[in-house]
Amino acid sequence: MNSVATTSTNTSVPASLLDGGPDCERVNTVLEQLAEGQAITAEDEDYLYDHGTDCSPCFDGIGKQHVFIEFLNSRIGRKSTPAGLPQSIMARVHAEMA
Repeated sequence: MNSVATTSTNTSVPASLLDGGPDCERVNTVLEQLAEGQAITAEDEDYLYDHGTDCSPCFDGIGKQHVFIEFLNSRIGRKSTPAGLPQSIMARVHAEMA
């Protein structure tokens, strides 16, 4: 298979099987759309999320990192700490020390 740069994404073949590895151009396109405030498809959201765990070079630029972090925060959200967690941890620590 020849290593040729393309502008389209082959979503029918797993990225790991392509010679070029994951489709980083697709990540760049999706990140640019997010940075411009455009809506992205659910498929692009899933791809960006999955690709982000596999390809750190795609997020080398600090601007891209900020966009990706904002994307993750909006998709995942932050969960609050359970109210009794500090007391539970301290109780276990005291039990271990006794």
